[in-house]
Amino acid sequence: MKATIFLALASASVSCVSALSSKISLDYATYEGTPGSDGITRFLGMQYAAPPVGDLRWKAPQDPAQATAVQSAAKFKDVCIGVKQTVGTGPVGGFNYGEDCLYISVITPSSATNTSHLPVLFHIPGGGFAQLADPNLDFTDFVKTSGNNIVAVQINYRVGALGFLAGEEVRSGGALNAGLLDQRKALQWVRKYISQFGGDPNRVTIFGGSAGAGSVGLQMTAYGGRDDGLFAGAYADAPAYSEVNSDSYSQFQFNNFATAAGCGSATDRLSCLRQADIAKIQRANVVGKYTDIAAQFTFNPVIDGTFVQDIPLRLFQTGHFVNVPMIVGDATNEGTLFAANAGSPEEVSEFIQANVPSLTEANLTTINQFYPLMAAQQPFHKAYFPSAAAAFGEATFICPGLTISSAVGASNQVWNYRFDQSSLALRLAGYGVLHAFDTGAIFGPSAGPMAGLLGIVENGLVFSSFANENANVVPIMMNYAISFVRTQDPNTYKNVLAPDWQTYNKDGGRQRIVVRNSGVTYEDVPVAQQTRCAFWTDIIANSFAE
Repeated sequence: MKATIFLALASASVSCVSALSSKISLDYATYEGTPGSDGITRFLGMQYAAPPVGDLRWKAPQDPAQATAVQSAAKFKDVCIGVKQTVGTGPVGGFNYGEDCLYISVITPSSATNTSHLPVLFHIPGGGFAQLADPNLDFTDFVKTSGNNIVAVQINYRVGALGFLAGEEVRSGGALNAGLLDQRKALQWVRKYISQFGGDPNRVTIFGGSAGAGSVGLQMTAYGGRDDGLFAGAYADAPAYSEVNSDSYSQFQFNNFATAAGCGSATDRLSCLRQADIAKIQRANVVGKYTDIAAQFTFNPVIDGTFVQDIPLRLFQTGHFVNVPMIVGDATNEGTLFAANAGSPEEVSEFIQANVPSLTEANLTTINQFYPLMAAQQPFHKAYFPSAAAAFGEATFICPGLTISSAVGASNQVWNYRFDQSSLALRLAGYGVLHAFDTGAIFGPSAGPMAGLLGIVENGLVFSSFANENANVVPIMMNYAISFVRTQDPNTYKNVLAPDWQTYNKDGGRQRIVVRNSGVTYEDVPVAQQTRCAFWTDIIANSFAE
């Protein structure tokens, strides 16, 4: 009798294990993906929220509608349209941009089952909250190098005006920070459904570069650091943090946007904007200004009192974040992609104040002292371009990353790195170790999107060098990242030639690894850089963009 019961229970247990199928039924739709001959099954372009169009513009994401027919998940869907973009595919090819864009994609080992409990990489694209700069990546090499022990997820979220337009009308009649709410909705989708794709909802690592890394931080500080169990680790590659727009600037921005979209004189301007054709919306969806010079980024997350309860960097300083292990990194020359080609200290000041508008004359004097004429000049650029680039790179990426490393490292494990390997093409062009260049080292030379002329250029500048001249650095960076996703420790499955990576705050210091083709070395964060970062953090964490 006991044997019969045991066999029955064993049979029931086996029947609950479901091998991964290319057709997966969720409670609102059935999606059919594509099993590859490489042992990877891809589910691309699955809807995680209803189309945010019409009356759903500037509202929190809603559940997708029920679909009775099987939905194809064979191709990526539209990328969320951002600043200065037009609906459809551009004249040089590439991504198809649209407003119906809240899609999620999963690539998973075909050998996985619904009880595999594989760790999950959750990728949040960057793009300055203005555009989605790195959507539709190919994580095949990353998953296969892990020994088919990772599930990779990537998402779209609203950006530009459609994701981050603020002002009183949006606050009272919609939802501020809609793009961040989209990210949260996608994380909740993963929590609910990822086990059906072989993933473990309790072992999710959120990863992002640039604004994607800033988003990683914003998800950590969401709701004052409330832990909803949505992620177990965080990887922030060049976390972007700018001054938060003030309420008065947000209203000024809304007024200008409504006027440019043809709704400035409407009785209910938000309703008018929701009814407006997307072409009119996009005519207004442009780069803004704080001064007479255009800023890099003006559609930014704002304090809404719920999701973003305070200036984001200050939330880290005051301990209001989800306390999980973390990797934080930057490239050596973070600012060269963005900096004005300055020829004088005055032009450095103009450029920096255009992007950090709260700066005083005394601040600008200090900045010119911190970043004087530099001995190392860059080809094809004026004398003070390196100064402007260094100032912007530290203010926007490097110093926020160090601040976050110190804050989280006080109570958890944090590993910090400086990526110091460029390519011949970038060096000759005068850009050094470019912002986000390490993406190709982390995910491999085949990760870049092959989408039109711009995709070819991006692959040529960012990814292709990691197949040849920079191939040595890929096993180091990729396996540190794989190990972190799998165990929340970069050392467990590191490359055999890579050293043990010590934590940032080990023995009370501030140490990071420096990654080059020649190998990995350690350095203490220079005292001079710590001084400059204290200056920038005091501004970014305590002032508003007006």
